[in-house]
Amino acid sequence: MSSKRYDAVVIGAGHNGLVAAAYLAKNGLSTLVLERSDRIGGACITTELIPGFKVSMAAQLLGMLRQRIIEDLELEQHGLRFRLRDPEIFVPFPDGRHVFFYPDAARTVASIAR
Repeated sequence: MSSKRYDAVVIGAGHNGLVAAAYLAKNGLSTLVLERSDRIGGACITTELIPGFKVSMAAQLLGMLRQRIIEDLELEQHGLRFRLRDPEIFVPFPDGRHVFFYPDAARTVASIAR
């Protein structure tokens, strides 16, 4: 039985683990990523919580992805595309009312006021 040796081991293939692993590998380190789930991406995946209802686990936070990471890892050349939503967030309430959060602050304020 042969065993492979790695310079670095990243535990978790969520978005942060994948970024860390990409930087390590880009800098020439032999890198192993371990993930307990059958899917990678962590908070950046869409999952079906209730049959017929697919929910982004936290992709609305994509705006927090630093431009430097996008450039360093050449993510756009590897297929990164942004699909901005308008409204960005929908929050339903048990009584049937709801509020939308928009990229435009004035529209968000109007939605909250309603």
